[in-house]
Amino acid sequence: MERYKTRAGVVLTCVCGEWLLVSAAALRGLCPFVTVINESSAFLWKRLQSGTDAEELERAVREEYEIEDPETVRSVIVAFLQQMREMNYLEEAGKETGKAND
Repeated sequence: MERYKTRAGVVLTCVCGEWLLVSAAALRGLCPFVTVINESSAFLWKRLQSGTDAEELERAVREEYEIEDPETVRSVIVAFLQQMREMNYLEEAGKETGKAND
């Protein structure tokens, strides 16, 4: 399963009640300088900062927002991840092999 993490140099900040993703100068040309995101996207971004997978995101969203329908949660997460990948705000953190670490 793919794991995702936020690209180094992209910072989440809240200015005047607006959630913003801001990229460092070194990333200009690779990803947008500033992007406004909503509160639920900021929630997901915070989870991605340490590296996570879609399953962990789904669990967190279901708990935080008390959403029972897994398909609704999955569709929101897939759309968010796709948008963040397209904008180059995410980088792949690696793939899990399913093997236990000794």
